[in-house]
Amino acid sequence: MRCNMKKIVSVLLLSVLALSLFACGKDKSVPDGMVKASGDDVAYTLYVPGGWNTVAESGIYGAYLSTDKSSMTVSSYYGDVQSIDDYWQKAKASYDGTYKNFTVETEEEPTVIGGKKGFKYVFSAEIDGAEYKFMQICAVNSNTLYVFTYTATAESYDTHMSDVEKTVSEFLFG
Repeated sequence: MRCNMKKIVSVLLLSVLALSLFACGKDKSVPDGMVKASGDDVAYTLYVPGGWNTVAESGIYGAYLSTDKSSMTVSSYYGDVQSIDDYWQKAKASYDGTYKNFTVETEEEPTVIGGKKGFKYVFSAEIDGAEYKFMQICAVNSNTLYVFTYTATAESYDTHMSDVEKTVSEFLFG
């Protein structure tokens, strides 16, 4: 009886060990209808709807639509930006000096991304004769500022908002 009990316990322990080894290698499952748009070299996971083309350039991950000029990107700032407000003040001055007809529509609207409290900014500007609208959501995670940016022509902005909201709701830190 004692020998059988040892065998049963051994089999159970091996089963638990095997299951834990298989579970360690698994990534969080990709939400239905979405694709992973970020790499393993960043401290966040960005999922975008399947119809968007993913892109990675110089540590910035995102996606764009080939049907129009809409895009979503995530950039991070460590060290050179002290706070969300510091980022926004510098960005706002830069945009105002770079783009024609720069207009802020929403400033410091509280929001959440990746479980972190942040702020949303919405603004518009003219680029190469076309009117664009932008939404930025800024949040801090582990002493790094993250900026999610949605960019679209003024005509397309509202058209893709459900995709943008889904992307923001599925965004993860860690």
